Amino acid sequence: MGMRDLSVKKKLWFSNFMMVFIPVLLILLIGISVLVGLRMTGNARRSEIALLWPESGPMLSVQLAVSSLRVEVDRAKGSQLDMHEVLEACTALEEQGIQVAIVNGNDVLYVTQGNDASVIVAKLGMRYTGAGPVLLWDEAGFAFRYEATNNAITAVAVGDVPFLARAGISKSTFKNALEFIAIVVIGITIFIIVFTGAFLSRRLSKEIIKPLEDLRHAAIEISRGNLDYAISTEMKDELGIACREFDHMRMRLKAARETQEKYEENRKELIVGISHDLSTPLTSVKGYASGLLDGIAKTNEKKTHYLTMIYQTACNMEKLVESLFLFSKLDLGRVEFCLEAVQLQDYFTDYVTENADRLLARGLQLTFKNQGTNFPVRIDRVQFQRVVENLVENSLKYKQGEIGSLTISLSNEAEGKIRLEFADNGQGVASADLAKLFDSFYRTDPARTNVDKGSGLGLAIVKQIIITMQGEIWAQNGENEGLSICILLPAAGEDGA
Repeated sequence: MGMRDLSVKKKLWFSNFMMVFIPVLLILLIGISVLVGLRMTGNARRSEIALLWPESGPMLSVQLAVSSLRVEVDRAKGSQLDMHEVLEACTALEEQGIQVAIVNGNDVLYVTQGNDASVIVAKLGMRYTGAGPVLLWDEAGFAFRYEATNNAITAVAVGDVPFLARAGISKSTFKNALEFIAIVVIGITIFIIVFTGAFLSRRLSKEIIKPLEDLRHAAIEISRGNLDYAISTEMKDELGIACREFDHMRMRLKAARETQEKYEENRKELIVGISHDLSTPLTSVKGYASGLLDGIAKTNEKKTHYLTMIYQTACNMEKLVESLFLFSKLDLGRVEFCLEAVQLQDYFTDYVTENADRLLARGLQLTFKNQGTNFPVRIDRVQFQRVVENLVENSLKYKQGEIGSLTISLSNEAEGKIRLEFADNGQGVASADLAKLFDSFYRTDPARTNVDKGSGLGLAIVKQIIITMQGEIWAQNGENEGLSICILLPAAGEDGA
């Protein structure tokens, strides 16, 4: 889980914690490094003493080393010394220019590298001729001898080191050094705190401010009507969720606007279609009525013809208004559907038996092709009958020759679907017009001059009915000729559901 996956609350808590924790941790590391460095320089205790009391020069360090040698010589059992402590003490003395020798009778247990124990003993004899322990440190140099009380070991140390000649660091120099170290440590601490704060602030700015800026820009673009301005984010915190929800809202607004534009376009086309399809028959009625009023129809036969045409035109207008009313109700969802389980093979077997002769007399040969035995669906019988009648009438209107053909086929599709197909051998439709067949007032005749062939609402009504019954419908050209209307309906279960 990365930083971007944390919640905003956790990010703020984590950033505040790190602004305190990182500087403290680094300061501790610096302090530990200084202490380790002091201990790595040799005898830690002597280094610490020299650092704490620099005005005493090497005196305390030498005195501590001499005392340590006395203790270790007295502790020795026979000639067995604790060489670790002995080496520390000898090293401290040798760092001040003092040579050390530890002997047990004629055996040399330790001697400063590059020196001879007898020479060191001789130098001590030149400084001090008496017997017993001795510790001299004056302007002439340093001399030390100690004989153990419980063994025969003797420690000897001499050096041309005048007392306080190696006074070490002066008080003012040491003070300046401490001030310099303090300034460096404070400077490093301030730098670490500032750097940590700047780094975390920049990280927070990237994780929090940037998404807010993206949201602000997106809101501005949407207020300007630009619904194509998308927000892309991979963050999983509250801001990431807000950005994704905002983008989902943008897509829903875009879809709603496109739907609204489509509805508006359909409304305009509907008004144009109604105006055109009503104006043509009204003009016809007006012409026949004018002929009667002006006395053009002088014979009874002509008068009867004019009146018959007026009546037929009025009937066509009535059908148009009824179709328009039905389409509007279907589009608004105000038509109640009473769904019931129906076996389609039985339904179409009965339909073809009852209507084949009647349709053949009108010039359409109707056949039924059943590619299975079980086709249960849930349909509204009244509305489904309207679908079938519309499609049959469509084939009649656009047949070629005196006798056309219409084949109704049933087959099972995958995913529990039943396919119903109405295939005729009529005029067919250009491929570019197939998707428009189900639009309201659409006819393949661009001039819309042949009003008798329909209002252009039939297939639009069919589509609304099929969609309401949770089906799908589309048109495709036949393999050789004609047009096929294909319908997919969900199969009903064994219990009719």
